[in-house]
Amino acid sequence: MSALELKNDIHKYVVETDDLTVLQQVKDLFRELTSESAELTDYEKNMIERGLKDHEEGRVHTNEEVKVKFNEWVKKHS
Repeated sequence: MSALELKNDIHKYVVETDDLTVLQQVKDLFRELTSESAELTDYEKNMIERGLKDHEEGRVHTNEEVKVKFNEWVKKHS
């Protein structure tokens, strides 16, 4: 399959769907795979700042603590 044929197939799928979730996922995938991926969204920047603040203020857990809590949650909600 040539690049042109592949582009036409992708275009057809995009044009034929009205599913916003699918379209957003396609957009996100292209963004991730192109140079745009180096740019962070405001949400991502805010989450990084929040994580750094949590770390500075001692609100952190070890991987082992998280695994234990996660396994407890899974057992409770299964």
